[in-house]
Amino acid sequence: MKSKFARLSKKAKERVEAEYHRKKAEDFDEIMSAAVRQSPNAIRLPNRLVVKLRVVAKRKGEPEYRKIVRAWIEERLEQENKLAG
Repeated sequence: MKSKFARLSKKAKERVEAEYHRKKAEDFDEIMSAAVRQSPNAIRLPNRLVVKLRVVAKRKGEPEYRKIVRAWIEERLEQENKLAG
């Protein structure tokens, strides 16, 4: 949302802000209940491992190594679920 807001014209930003300030607390309850929940998890990795991950990501054409790590974790969890199920 932040990046979308930043790209708006000054007049459009003022409109969005005015709409925000007109909202009631109940409106936010409805909006927030529909939001996708994510947990801010962090895994601390040794620097040498991060360097290797960046090399792999670059080789695969991926600018962000975290996306590859996430995909690997999802794939492995799927494999584990198949083995357990």
